[in-house]
Order: sequence, then structure tokens, then C-alpha cells
Amino acid sequence: MLLLIKFSLFLLFLAMPLWAGVPSYEKLKSSPKGLVKDYYIYRFAKESKASKAELKKLRTQIYRYQGSIKTLFDNKLGAIQKSINNCSKYNLSNIDKADEMCQNMLLSINFVKSLNPTQRADLFERLKMANSKFLNFVQGFSKDDPLAYYIKIGDTTGYFKYYFNAKDKDEFLNRYKLSQKLIANSINHWQFKSIVQESIIGKKNEKFRRVLLEANPNSLSGDMAFLFGLNAILLYEDEKAVKFFEVAAKRSKFASNKDNANFWIYLITKDKELLKSIANSADINIYSLFAREFSSDEKIKIAVPKPPTKELLKYDYTDPFTWQRTREKVANMPSSELISYASRFYTQSTLGEYSYIMERAHNHKIHFYPMPFMEYIGTDDVKRQALILALARQESRFVPSAISTSYALGMMQFMPFLAIDIAAKLGMSGFDIDDMFKPQIAYKFANFHLDYLEKYLYNPLFIAYAYNGGIGFTKRMLLRGDLFNRKGEYSKYEPFLSMDLVPYAESRIYGKKVLANYIIYLAALGKSTKISHFFDATLIPELSDGFRDKLSF
Repeated sequence: MLLLIKFSLFLLFLAMPLWAGVPSYEKLKSSPKGLVKDYYIYRFAKESKASKAELKKLRTQIYRYQGSIKTLFDNKLGAIQKSINNCSKYNLSNIDKADEMCQNMLLSINFVKSLNPTQRADLFERLKMANSKFLNFVQGFSKDDPLAYYIKIGDTTGYFKYYFNAKDKDEFLNRYKLSQKLIANSINHWQFKSIVQESIIGKKNEKFRRVLLEANPNSLSGDMAFLFGLNAILLYEDEKAVKFFEVAAKRSKFASNKDNANFWIYLITKDKELLKSIANSADINIYSLFAREFSSDEKIKIAVPKPPTKELLKYDYTDPFTWQRTREKVANMPSSELISYASRFYTQSTLGEYSYIMERAHNHKIHFYPMPFMEYIGTDDVKRQALILALARQESRFVPSAISTSYALGMMQFMPFLAIDIAAKLGMSGFDIDDMFKPQIAYKFANFHLDYLEKYLYNPLFIAYAYNGGIGFTKRMLLRGDLFNRKGEYSKYEPFLSMDLVPYAESRIYGKKVLANYIIYLAALGKSTKISHFFDATLIPELSDGFRDKLSF
């Protein structure tokens, strides 16, 4: 099935990290700004007896002041006082001179409603001279029904002011029917996509969603057209769904999204020529893999590098600062130099770095599936090996010192709290969370965690959902009853509809990618398996999970 680029493989020796544990204040001050420094600043603030003066200084050096590090520093030092425009100097007499932020703050529904007709007319003329975006909003209050006016003319400013002011937003969406002009004008509104996605993925606000069926597909972006297509499927408007999916396929930026949209058209129309097109996709994803089962005998071309050299000298692959410098250098390097630069990483200990750079050099048209540190994989079970590799490829691209924005660590991207818990259960004394940068620890913890997940989940797709979003999330999703149900109202489109309706967006995408990786790694390890087997199993509880009641079949 596979055409593999193979090289010989030897054992390697692990390098020691630059520092283990919390670095000193002086080291932190002089380290380069970035996500890695943020992680160590977070550890320093949480684990050491840092003075307020030290924390104040370090806070000015934080690269990404969000999430857990923001919460920690706000608790220790108080929230940073944001410098905001002084809107208190504006009132009815000079509001036309204010910037957009102050106008938005002052021009509330209650404020404009409180003005008499003469005041509103004067305000309208002044806002017109200032070319204000709130012009129609003010004009609406001269009508019998301001909201109806905004909907009719497609004014997003007025409509969303009423939406945000509504106590029951779902009731608001279903009560007031959108005009096609308002839909067209809302496509790029930051809140509209969120409303549409939440309504469709959550299968709620049916009256609101029915109006979306009348939208012009050609007015939509690729991702919005795909959502509108799913909406049409849920409302049994398959012909309209095809029109939306056609636009989604045409305008999608990524091959995987294009294949996803085209696959939906195939499911609806049963056009086998379309299935052949998906099978010949340049991307390796669950749709192209499935299509190949029926439409292609051509072998998938992947690269599985196996270099003879043990390790890259003077390169500490367990040091996250080293990887940060490398990645920054690669990001700023001309494409013509990338292959040459990648060659120095062609060692057993830097397969992740090598593959990352090579895929970038080839504009992601060559797919690398490295299998680094197999001597530490911790199992002879090929299925478990393939699952660990599939997860690691998606989690970190096999970079041992990878750190995420949420401070998930290492090749297997364990959150610190989970890593500490597993270390305790394994009876590991002297464990430091920086140990997650060691491949042997990453694989060891992955095996332990997968042992737990596999007590309840038997399908790699569901295991991937749990690895990313948590087993609680996965359990709640499966027990809803409407997803992955072969006897449900959308059974003819299962499990593909359910995979596109997974509530948590990150897990929705993650699960698909891990499953595709899993199929490739099974084949690379000599155990080729059809992806359709795993699709079918998602609909049979006894073959996929221990949460749902067994079904007779």
C-alpha cells in the first residue's frame, strides 16, 4: 500500500536538558522572549518564593499574557490597568467627534431611545457629516420598529446591539427573521460566525437556521459555506446542501477542507467520479483514505526517514529554548535554503525537527511520518505503537521540547497537572515536569494514559477525542444519543455527520487527523487496515466504547 522512503535506524542517546526545574530570576531575565520563557516565568512565579519586584519585572517580559499565566500574575500583582480612551468627555453635543469605540459605548439603545425627535434628527445629521457607522442605528429610532428597520436594510450595527441587549439570545434569534441583506452583511461580523456555528453544531435555533437556507452560497466564505451545508443536511435540504458544499470546496484554503466538502457532495449525489477525485487528493486525510478503498490502486507516497547518525552534536533536543531558536530561524529562512538546513537535522534524535523543516521546504506536498525513539515506545503491540505515533505526530510533530500555548509539554503534550498525577501513580520520585521533554518519559506516560482511556474507549477516533478534549467530554458527547447513532434520524450520513458535529472544534479537527495518522502508521508498521473498519465501528457501541448501551445487530 505504501511507497516508503526508508533509511537505516540505530539507537541514540538522550541529551540532558539545559536546566531541570525552575530557572533562576537572573537566567529568566536574560532568556529570549517567547512562549518558552512564558512557561518558565509561570513556573518561577508559581513554584519559587519570588518577590513582587521580580514578578513585576518579569511581567513586562511576558510574550503572551493570556490564560493561566495571566490569571496567576493578576492574582499576585493585580490586573494590569488597561489604557482606554477617555469617553467621559463626550456627550450628546459632541459625540460626533468621538472615535468609534466611544460612539459605540455612548450610543446605547436606551440612550438613543431617550432622545426626543429633534435631538435625534440633529444627532443624525452630525453623524452623517462624520461618516459614522452608527448613522443607521440612530435613524432606526425614527421608525415605528427600529429592529425591523435594521433587519430590512441589513444594518449589522443596530441588529447586533439588540442581540447583545437581549436577555434570551436564542429566543431573539428565532423570533426575528433575518433578511437576506442582513445575512450577506453579517458574513464577516465576528459574532455572526460564532452564532451560526453554535446553532448548527448544537442543532438548535431551528427557525433562525431555516432562514440561512435562503442565503446565496456565492456570498459565503469557504468555512461559512461548509457550515451552511451542514445546516441544510440537518434540515433535510440535501439539494441546497450540495450548492453550499460546492462553494466550500471551491473556496477552502486547505486541501483537507476541500476534500471534506467534496466528500459531502459525494455522499449526497453518489457521484463516483468525485470519489476518484478525492482519492487522488494531494492531502492525506480520512476522506482521501476512505475514497482510496474504492477508487484508487495507487500507493500512497509518504516519507519515513530513518537516518544512520545517532544525534546532532551540540544540539540539545530536550531544551525548549533550542527548539524556539531553530523554529524562528526556519520561519525567516528562504525556501531555497530550507532543504540544506534540514539536512543537518537528519539524525535519529532530531527526526521531528528534520521532518518539520522538510515539510515546510516542500510546501507540505511531501508527507513525513517519522518514527523516532522507537526503543522507548514501551510496547510490542503494533496497534499501540501506531496510536502513540499518530497522537505524537499531531501533538508535537515529534519535537521533544515542544510547548503549547497552554503549557502542554513534550512530544505527547501532557498538561503539567496530568503529568504530575501520572508520575505519582507510577511512583516516580524526584519528578520534574521538565522531564516531559525526555522522549522516554513522554512515551512512558502516553502508555499509562492510554491504558486508562482504553478501559472505556476502543476506537482510535474516540480515544483521540478523549486525549484532546478529555474523557469526560467524550463520555458526555457519546451519551447524548444523537451522535454516532446508526439508528438515528440521519443514519444514512453516519458517522460522517457526527464527526462534523463534534461539539468542541479543536477535538473535531484533531480526531480526524489522528485517525488518518493511525491508518498510515499501521501500514508503515506492516499492519495495513481499512479506515472504513473504524468508521463502521463508531456506530456499534460494543466495538467502540464502554459508555453507551449495547445494541443488538
